[in-house]
Amino acid sequence: MEENKATNQEDFEKEMEEAKKTGVVNMEDKKQKKEGSDTYVHKFSEPVEIEGQKYKELIFYFGKLCGEDIEAIEEELQDQNKYVLTPEISSAFQSMLAARAAKIPADAIRRLPIRDYMAIKNKARNFLINMG
Repeated sequence: MEENKATNQEDFEKEMEEAKKTGVVNMEDKKQKKEGSDTYVHKFSEPVEIEGQKYKELIFYFGKLCGEDIEAIEEELQDQNKYVLTPEISSAFQSMLAARAAKIPADAIRRLPIRDYMAIKNKARNFLINMG
């Protein structure tokens, strides 16, 4: 507990020094720490329309997913005659996982511009790899 306080104080002091030098405080780091490492905020370069709504960003709550989500994705893929042996290397599985984490339709991820699609899919892959 005392060690965490000391680390937080050191981090705060470093941030203050950096802010004094540059005049800028990086709020993105704070936002990511607050949301947790299992949350990803993807900002689009141009707004994207999904189910009639325009989005400037999407938030993916990977940490809120559970085993039922994994099994539902597997069943959905099997219904399409697609079988995934390793979710960590399956683009279809990863995009469906990301869609569930953002609570949007799976095909919405697949229809994104390639730059956005790849960034989001790779975050899903990294999440799967980190989960073991």
